[in-house]
Amino acid sequence: MLRRKHPPNEGLWNGLGGKIEAGETPAECVRREVMEEANADVSEGFRYTGIVTWNLGADSTSESRGMHVFIAEAERDAPEGETPEGILAWKPLSWVCDPENESVVGNIPRFLPAMLDSESPMGSRCEYEGGRLVGVAMNPPSSRI
Repeated sequence: MLRRKHPPNEGLWNGLGGKIEAGETPAECVRREVMEEANADVSEGFRYTGIVTWNLGADSTSESRGMHVFIAEAERDAPEGETPEGILAWKPLSWVCDPENESVVGNIPRFLPAMLDSESPMGSRCEYEGGRLVGVAMNPPSSRI
């Protein structure tokens, strides 16, 4: 997890990630972003869990309307500490998925447990009003973001 230094979600713990570059698949993006942000190689140790979408305007820094979600297990010697993006630390899933944990981005405990429990990738639709999460619906995955 990354405790972000910058908007969106500044000061909150969030997953690693970033924008898919031209010609890059979501899986290639995961490998590149985790290497850039955590200096960790997840070439073989990650699993696709689904897609999360949200209404336009939920992210004040981007016109993004969704993300692919992957989960990776950290190796025992995985790096932690200060990075240009924030503080990197490997957190237990029980902590990340705790709905009472206000230090994690609010939608994560709402969509991640179902994605982790499912054998197939799932979809999640997050609805925001005035920058506040007002609902999350889980559904079959969609190819559209």
